[in-house]
Amino acid sequence: MKKAAFAFAALLALVPCALPALADQHSDDAALGRQVYDDLRSKDQIVTSSPYSRILQQVGRRIASAAGRQWYVERFYIVRGNQMNAFSAPGGYVFVNEGLLRNVDNVDELANVLGHETAHLVLGHVSARVKQQQRRNLLYNIGHIFVSNSASQGAQNTFNVAAQAGNYTFLGFTRDQEYQADRTGATLAARAGFNPWGAIWFFNETERMYGDAGYEQYVQQHPSTKDRIAHLQAYFKANSILFSRWPHRLVNRNGLPMN
Repeated sequence: MKKAAFAFAALLALVPCALPALADQHSDDAALGRQVYDDLRSKDQIVTSSPYSRILQQVGRRIASAAGRQWYVERFYIVRGNQMNAFSAPGGYVFVNEGLLRNVDNVDELANVLGHETAHLVLGHVSARVKQQQRRNLLYNIGHIFVSNSASQGAQNTFNVAAQAGNYTFLGFTRDQEYQADRTGATLAARAGFNPWGAIWFFNETERMYGDAGYEQYVQQHPSTKDRIAHLQAYFKANSILFSRWPHRLVNRNGLPMN
C-alpha cells in the first residue's frame, strides 16, 4: 500500500534461540510476534495515548472481522515515527506509525492500509518469511523500514525504531506477495464497508510525498507505487461486481477523526 508510512531480533541468529523448534508453527508465530511487541515497548516506541487510538481500533476490528476467524486475535498498535508506514508481525500484530495516522486523507485510506497488513497475515506471508529465514539463516539489514528516501529528510533521519530495535527479518516480501496483499487488502476493506479506492488514494499521496519508491521500502523486489496503482486499477476493473459501486474520486480530505 501507500507508504512513505512493522519477535524483533537483534540478529537473525538469535531467532532460533528465542523460538525453540516447536511442532506447532502457531506457537512459534505467537512467540515471535510477542517479541516484536515487547521489543518496541522496551524501547518506548509503543504509543499508549493518542488521539487516533479509537479510530485505529474501530477500523481495525472491522477489517479483522471481514478477514474472518483466524487462529490469532488481531491487535493494532501505534508506534512512534513520522513516516507513513505500517507493518504486520506474526501472531496477528499490526503496527502503524503516528505519521501515517496524521497524514492519511480519510478513514478509507486507513482501512486499506490495515487491510493490506491483515492480508499479509491471512495469506501466510509473514509466517512463510519466518520459516524461509530460519531455513536459510540469512541476515537482512532493513534498518530504514520506517523512513523514506526523501532527500529532504537527509541522511541524519535515516535511522529509526527499526534500526534501534534490530532487523525485521520477516518483512522481505516478494513483488508478487505485495501485489497479492494489495488485492486482498482492498477486498477486505470493501467487505468491511470501506471504499477500496482508498488504497489508490493512499498510494497517490505517498508518491507525492516520497516519490515512486512508495512505502514499505524495506521490501525486497518491491513494486513501484505506479506499478501498484496500475495493478489495483486493473484488478478493480476485472472484478467490477465488487468494486464498481464505489466512487473512485477522492473527496474527503479531512483526515482521521480524533478522540
